[in-house]
Amino acid sequence: MIGRMSTLQFNQSGVSTILDAQAQVSRLQEQIGTGKRTLTPSDDPSASAKLSTLKTELSKIDSFQKNISFITSALSFEEVALNSANDVLLRIRELAIQAQNGTLAQSDRDAIATEIDELREQLLNVSNTQDAAGQYIFSGSASTTPAYSVAGVFQGDNLVREVNIGANIRIAEGHSAADIFEGANATSNTFTVLSELSTALRQNDAATIAASFSDVDRSIEKLSSVRTSVGVRMNWVDKQSALNENFNLALTRTISEIEDLDIAEAIGRLQLQMVSLQAAQQTFVKTQNLSLFNYL
Repeated sequence: MIGRMSTLQFNQSGVSTILDAQAQVSRLQEQIGTGKRTLTPSDDPSASAKLSTLKTELSKIDSFQKNISFITSALSFEEVALNSANDVLLRIRELAIQAQNGTLAQSDRDAIATEIDELREQLLNVSNTQDAAGQYIFSGSASTTPAYSVAGVFQGDNLVREVNIGANIRIAEGHSAADIFEGANATSNTFTVLSELSTALRQNDAATIAASFSDVDRSIEKLSSVRTSVGVRMNWVDKQSALNENFNLALTRTISEIEDLDIAEAIGRLQLQMVSLQAAQQTFVKTQNLSLFNYL
């Protein structure tokens, strides 16, 4: 009876040894297949918790970089439009200077008025610039509506969307047309000023022509301020993008150090474990061939 129990216990121990070795082999094969040191959170709860935190931060960085890509495109689009507006206003200023020449014939003033009307139309088109998605970039939150009507009436608002480009760092994606073309003087916007200048030229109204010149200068100053703001934001975005990239690299490196498997070392352990498994299996087979008579 004792002999039978000993044999049974020996067999059970052999089976347990084989199963443990098989589990180790299977685990190593899975680790090598995935390239990961930990396969489930229970493998290393502390490391898994740290990985979860790090990957959350990495996801945030990815979101920030996507926002930066979007806002870089938006600011570049705005910069092109503002440069066009600046060219138009500078030409209008040249014409306003010419218009103040008292020796001009009325036909000359009429010709200047006609060109100013055309330039006003160009400026309206710039103010109603649309991006690739068809959104009006200077309309604020009312981006499905042109910033200005044909009559030069502002139809947008001052609400400009802000996006996160870093931890606790938000930046406006653009400017409202109100920041650029409204407030050319105490009562009028740039488009009203240009209409008044055109009318004054046709009527030879010297006082209004002179006043309009000052208003055009004020419009150029407002536009210049916004163009500077765009440049500052683009530089800021570029610097933040570089910081995000550095942070991304640091996080990725730390994550790799925690979860990535040393493949060469794991293969070495797998080979040793396979040898141990084979030895355990051979030993078990031999014991199964023994009987009570073999011990006598």
